[in-house]
Amino acid sequence: SEIIESLNYIEREFKEASESGGVDFVTIDTCELIDLSVNKMDIYDLEAMYEERLDSDLRRGLEKRYLDRVFKFVIDNDTVLYLKFSREDLIRLALKYLKSIEYIDRILSIIRKYIIRPFGIEIALDELPEHTKIKDLVFYLLELKRRGLDPDFIAPNIGFMKREDFKGDLKDFAQKLRLIHGIVKNFGSLISFHSGSGAHPYSDKGLGVWSTIRKVTGGAIKYKVSGVYIQLLLEVMSRFPKGSGPRRLYEEIYQVVLDTLEKYVLDRKGLYSPHLETMIKHYRETIERDPAKKMDPRADFFRHYFFLFQAIRDNKGVRYLREELLDLYSRDQLFRDIYRREAIKLTTRMLLKLGLAGNAMWFNVLHK
Repeated sequence: SEIIESLNYIEREFKEASESGGVDFVTIDTCELIDLSVNKMDIYDLEAMYEERLDSDLRRGLEKRYLDRVFKFVIDNDTVLYLKFSREDLIRLALKYLKSIEYIDRILSIIRKYIIRPFGIEIALDELPEHTKIKDLVFYLLELKRRGLDPDFIAPNIGFMKREDFKGDLKDFAQKLRLIHGIVKNFGSLISFHSGSGAHPYSDKGLGVWSTIRKVTGGAIKYKVSGVYIQLLLEVMSRFPKGSGPRRLYEEIYQVVLDTLEKYVLDRKGLYSPHLETMIKHYRETIERDPAKKMDPRADFFRHYFFLFQAIRDNKGVRYLREELLDLYSRDQLFRDIYRREAIKLTTRMLLKLGLAGNAMWFNVLHK
């Protein structure tokens, strides 16, 4: 089965990792094993599936742990959350999540065979196509805890999308985040924010988003911004005069990415999706109306797919654009200086607005 193949692959990877020094941190994402179909099922179908899929001992154990109980969570100084699970809640959550949770347990058992020293653990739920609900989160964390799993970080889906600014209501966002942050802390974990980069390197995920996160969490978070520094590098290159080394390489990168994506769209292969096709069409229409928008680093298709240039190979198998960029960066002092200045400004702004500045001094680690 796919699960067995996946576990065998993970075992091979961690065996190799152990031979080359091990790892200090793992992120585990088993979202593909979460059954979203139960969200739309009525109670009669749920009951039938519950009895069919879960043996009687497992069902009795779940019902004893969750039914006719009130769970209490101290959210902050002035809020206590009381939570009850109905029978329908329990059945739906068990059918939805148990397979995913059991797989996490199996993955960690494999990792611990090869990584002897302590390592950090993060559980990712952000790839689910729905916002993480409070009861779902509590059930998931309780079932992990029952198996002796205490993750350092949990990555819920809080409405963030990769390389898009958050456009939701900030008051509503703050209230939901406050509850999630409080619950996660009750389990000895912290929130990890995935898809933290915005529409461009200067957008800060949208007006007021970072400061809202800081006010709610006090900076006790993990925040991921994959790709934002490469995105910033390309934006810096785009601002160099035409004919300069950085601008020439930027234009080559841009054109190769565009050509590659247009071929995917034409052949309906590779990274093709209707959304990609729409983005390419929108870019073509935009530059026809306004030629100044040609090679715009903030064009939708480019900001979502710029990363491709790092993987594209020539007929000798060399990732030539990546190599050209590294060579240019090593040779061009002005380019280096401008990029470093912008990268420092971005990092400083992020640390201050998210409340992360100086956080190495905040925490006392106690062992008793």
